[in-house]
Amino acid sequence: MIANQIEQDGIESIEHKGMLIYECGLPGETRKDNVFPAHPNGIIVSRNRWLLIFATRSFRGNDDDNSIVYQLRENTPDGRLIKEGMLAKSIVDWKVEGYESDLPIKREHRTPIAYGLPKGARIRGKPAPNANVFVIKWSTVGRTFDPEKNYVEGTKPDPELVRRTSYTEWVQVKLNEAENDLIFLQEAKKMRQKGYQTGAAICERENEIQANLCKKQAMPFNEECTEWVDCIGFAGSRFAAMKNLFNPKSGLYEWVETGPYLFDSKEKKVNETHIARYGSAWVTASRTDYCVNHTWFGRGIAWRYLEDPFSVIGPAVYPAEPGVRSPVSLYNCPDGVVRYFAGEGSVTPYKNERDPLYCWNIDPSNGFSCSHRRIIYDTVEAGLPIRKEAMPKVDMCKLLPHCGGKVQYLLHRISVTSMFHEHVHKEPVPWIFPPINEEEKNCCGIYYAKITYKEDYPAPWEF
Repeated sequence: MIANQIEQDGIESIEHKGMLIYECGLPGETRKDNVFPAHPNGIIVSRNRWLLIFATRSFRGNDDDNSIVYQLRENTPDGRLIKEGMLAKSIVDWKVEGYESDLPIKREHRTPIAYGLPKGARIRGKPAPNANVFVIKWSTVGRTFDPEKNYVEGTKPDPELVRRTSYTEWVQVKLNEAENDLIFLQEAKKMRQKGYQTGAAICERENEIQANLCKKQAMPFNEECTEWVDCIGFAGSRFAAMKNLFNPKSGLYEWVETGPYLFDSKEKKVNETHIARYGSAWVTASRTDYCVNHTWFGRGIAWRYLEDPFSVIGPAVYPAEPGVRSPVSLYNCPDGVVRYFAGEGSVTPYKNERDPLYCWNIDPSNGFSCSHRRIIYDTVEAGLPIRKEAMPKVDMCKLLPHCGGKVQYLLHRISVTSMFHEHVHKEPVPWIFPPINEEEKNCCGIYYAKITYKEDYPAPWEF
């Protein structure tokens, strides 16, 4: 039973539309290569163009992530495909300086995000100086690959390898005049705060030498949309807000400020943190779960209300629901409601933390109580031919930017826990995952849904 119902709810309907991207067409990233699209995201880049980005993935091990790919689409996120291109290509012979390994090292890329104002955007009637400049970020890390077994090591690689290879990369691009491809303004490079372009430390937080972005796209921090904010994660489960500022002289965005840590050293392991606007203030949600030998620990979701994410950090609130142990995303929707997207093991009928995918309304003014739980997608109800033993995953949900009117789109992926090889999780209960079959492979990909609101809502910019 969900308590503390929020009366305000502007959603009229959520219509799931099925699979959006079944296959990447680039060499080495196709279905024939046993690769499928995953980790989706996207933004509008002009009146008639959408930019979708995603990481590709294979079935050689847990979280076998590969490359970062972009697509340009006409008019809507599900419109005609105009262009598909590569942003970051995975390799399996990465030479990591100072690190010796008996096996090849695979360079992985995952969880891409993008932000920026579309070409032709106007703010309060005036042309936006930063229109048609877009930032795309992703996480990079190395993992060993066994070519004889065709196996990528599990999700807990050597900490020393992670220390040397885990970082965030970013590029900056614009839409070309014909609006049929991207022009690169800044090639891919390691993301560092302005003033920390050299040396070990990458930002003003002392001793931080590596950072991973969070999975949700950045959002405007000021009304002019020249400042954008999202969260970044450091080693040791430390998370903070980061501010990116558009520099009119260079025509590029710069990482200019890093907020205080959201958690101190006394806090248990934190998996990820997301931030969303709430009125004139901000809220953050952090997963505090962590796994040791396949046994989960943690306190559920830690919520914070922040007047300013770059100032004093207040105490965390731990409501009973939702108690998520799966990838999450947090958004302030056009109707003013903060919504949370994730799986939830305590309410799923399948004993599966990641199926179905749910959405909740969150009320920060009432102890972060939740209400209006909705099912976004349920693989069983949808009739997908995935065995229970293979454990389907409906996750990585991204709400695409609202562009005015009543309609908004969301993306998510579907994958399975099974891989090429049978594997066993022994705790908390034995679970044998059989090798993936062809039907299950064909279910893996990027899916989407269309949200229709009861009223028209404006975008933060106009054309």
